[in-house]
Amino acid sequence: MKKILFVLLLCFSFCTMTFAEQDTTILSMPTKCFNAEGILPYIDGCPDEDFERKANGVIINTLRSMVKQIGQAGTFSYSVQLNRSSVVSILLKAQNGNRTFYKSLNLDLTKGVDAPIYTFFVQNEEMAKILGKFDSYIFTDNGVYLKDKGHLKYDRFITFAKILTNVRIGEAGRLFKIARLTRKSEKKILHIPKNSLFAIQLDSNPTTGYRWNADLPAKGEIIKISSSFIIPNQEKQQTGTPGKEILFFYTNTPGKYDINFHYNRSWEKFNIEQFITTVVVREA
Repeated sequence: MKKILFVLLLCFSFCTMTFAEQDTTILSMPTKCFNAEGILPYIDGCPDEDFERKANGVIINTLRSMVKQIGQAGTFSYSVQLNRSSVVSILLKAQNGNRTFYKSLNLDLTKGVDAPIYTFFVQNEEMAKILGKFDSYIFTDNGVYLKDKGHLKYDRFITFAKILTNVRIGEAGRLFKIARLTRKSEKKILHIPKNSLFAIQLDSNPTTGYRWNADLPAKGEIIKISSSFIIPNQEKQQTGTPGKEILFFYTNTPGKYDINFHYNRSWEKFNIEQFITTVVVREA
């Protein structure tokens, strides 16, 4: 049921929404905290000024706690690991002599809070097995780095490909950029970053037994997430009504791939329609 709802939400996004794909504006602010000095990130230009203020407050309060742990002196810095329009992952570092402390912040800018990983992914047995026991996490463009209990650094890495099917309903578009294609992509090239989603919408009528399929690279360089069928709002949703089939894919490995889309019945050897779209996956 979770997977069906997830796909339906992506279908709705494909058909009705236009996402603001620009990154969040993050300014560098030289500052002093107790007797420590350094550069602090400052989030600016959010749609909701209250949430923006809360997020910046989380950053300042976290830094103060870190500086206290290293003796209220030394230096501090930051690096941005993931930047989306409503989610920002920042790694803070505070250092004083041989004492170094790291702390991640995964800021949900729709609330102005440091969000736990299960804000974005379902908390279930599969996720618990994949993630194991960890103290904190940080998103990157390629996946999730985990800091295990007792460890100083975020040194255990989980690719998004391993956990994507557990993403929460409504959150996929916040973490991943989605490229949307149609039949017009035939003999054309899609350039897309690694660790992104793309979806293709095609005319279809599954009640006839015909479905769209795609021949994908054998080693999982591009992964099919799922597919769904929708009927346009203006049409009566009756058995046999044609509609749109939407296929969703995840880009896992850089390279150039010719994807053959074909429309057929599973029990027949011939296609009544087919075309090729080239997908060039680049490093993010």
